[in-house]
Amino acid sequence: MFYIHVLRVKCERHSQEDFLRSISNPVDVITKSFQAKPTADVGRGSEWHIGNVEAIKGGGIAFAMGRTQAVTTPQFDWRTHDFLEEEAMRAPFTVGVFDQDTQVCGIIRKSGVSQNINEIGMKLARLLNSTPYPRDSNSQIVVEPIPDPINFIEAIHSAAAVTRFSFTVSRPNPHDVNRLIQGPAKEFTEKSGGEKTKIEVEGADLDRDLIEDVAKAVAADGEQAAANIKENERSRSKRIYLSGNPVIERVDPGEDKSIFEAILERARFAYRRVRGPVEN
Repeated sequence: MFYIHVLRVKCERHSQEDFLRSISNPVDVITKSFQAKPTADVGRGSEWHIGNVEAIKGGGIAFAMGRTQAVTTPQFDWRTHDFLEEEAMRAPFTVGVFDQDTQVCGIIRKSGVSQNINEIGMKLARLLNSTPYPRDSNSQIVVEPIPDPINFIEAIHSAAAVTRFSFTVSRPNPHDVNRLIQGPAKEFTEKSGGEKTKIEVEGADLDRDLIEDVAKAVAADGEQAAANIKENERSRSKRIYLSGNPVIERVDPGEDKSIFEAILERARFAYRRVRGPVEN
């Protein structure tokens, strides 16, 4: 049994169009970037790598990622009978799976390598963007934690009134956005040359079910949302945020599945639990 971080991997086109560059499918760009097995400096002189890339049953790309570091270890030379220090190379790593269907990535939490979801997401994004494929398609790969919206949604439904709701969208990529609002807002963001758009609505008491649906879509997309609620009729307005704990999923590999197949299954399950049903 182990736990995985669940992150959304997006490929967003740059605001400045380069008509000499081809338009590629986001999933293809991300997949090729994994298959390139990149090495990149992710900051503070730390060099990270992606390796062990393979396609697995069910539409996933399995991979390993980690860093290399030189360490000095004390040794004893039996030939000369002397103590000495020798330099060796350590390569702590973790493993994960990118789901080509949902563009979700599950990465095993591992102390010293991938304990912090924001750090591992940043490192994965830098590695993937170091390949030529995002640049050749005039795009940037973005890796963001998926926040668990359950507390936000419970606060919305238990409130006496919801008087304001806002959320952000970035440039188009995911195929399962909320088509009522998110889709047009993403298109507006791209056509206007923007990077992010903020949508806000106010009223005496907003529709809770609609807010829940949009909040789930926003969380699944790795974006932000907030609401003003009144906990009772006499209370003052209170601001709440969709910034809860990032989704972490437990994985129990069975005898009938490989570790990678189990990660893929649970990452999809976690994503669909957050997102809920998607209307076509």
